[in-house]
Amino acid sequence: MIDMPDFFLDRLRAEPIAETVPGSLPVLFFGNFFAASIATVGLNPSLQEYLSPGGEELDGPGRRFETLRSLGVPSRSSLSDEHAVQAMARMRGYFECGKPVYRWFGGLSRVVQGMGFSFTEGCAVHLDLLQEATDPTWSRLRPTARTMVLGRDLQFLRRQIEEFPLRAVVCTSRRVLDEVNQMLSATVVAQGKLERVRWTVGIAGTPRGSVGIVGWNIPLARPTGLTGDGQVHLGQLLATQLERAGVALRG
Repeated sequence: MIDMPDFFLDRLRAEPIAETVPGSLPVLFFGNFFAASIATVGLNPSLQEYLSPGGEELDGPGRRFETLRSLGVPSRSSLSDEHAVQAMARMRGYFECGKPVYRWFGGLSRVVQGMGFSFTEGCAVHLDLLQEATDPTWSRLRPTARTMVLGRDLQFLRRQIEEFPLRAVVCTSRRVLDEVNQMLSATVVAQGKLERVRWTVGIAGTPRGSVGIVGWNIPLARPTGLTGDGQVHLGQLLATQLERAGVALRG
């Protein structure tokens, strides 16, 4: 049985925006959030987490998340506690062996590995600034929609970071890093460059103590100059910098 904070249930039941993938649910986390020590953070879930290349809802062994249709409910407001537990169980099992993990996570998994953690082993989890999968994608959303949904969803992310025992947050682009640093009033303590990747390490205070905030300028899916081994090395470098800044990733 998954522990279900009230604000998780509230977020699952919150009304979608006009650009939300029809029938989808907000993705609160990818992986075992309740056991994770570090969290990676992206912009928002890809529409490909819910839809096939032809625009049809994923089903059968290709399904990644529960939907209104798979749960048999007409709207998010109709979700019972049992529906929410079922949806969150699917989110928690996202990285389990044999599941159809989205290819975007390949490079990020290697950075996490370099930091000494693993999505598949449950000690790392992925979160997003926005929990809604949208069509069109983030860059093509109406400015008013971006502003509205950020105002709501950043508060949810903030509570996830502040109320659960995450030791570090790994931001996957400049936009994400800027938003998280501003949200948590982080102090930058180190910066550097590895190929085309400009990395940053900071520290943020939360009600439960300090949290490391690391990130870089361009998504790993773009040309960065890093090989697979280079992505592992980036993770090792960030972990070393966090330790020098006094952030204990383990123990």
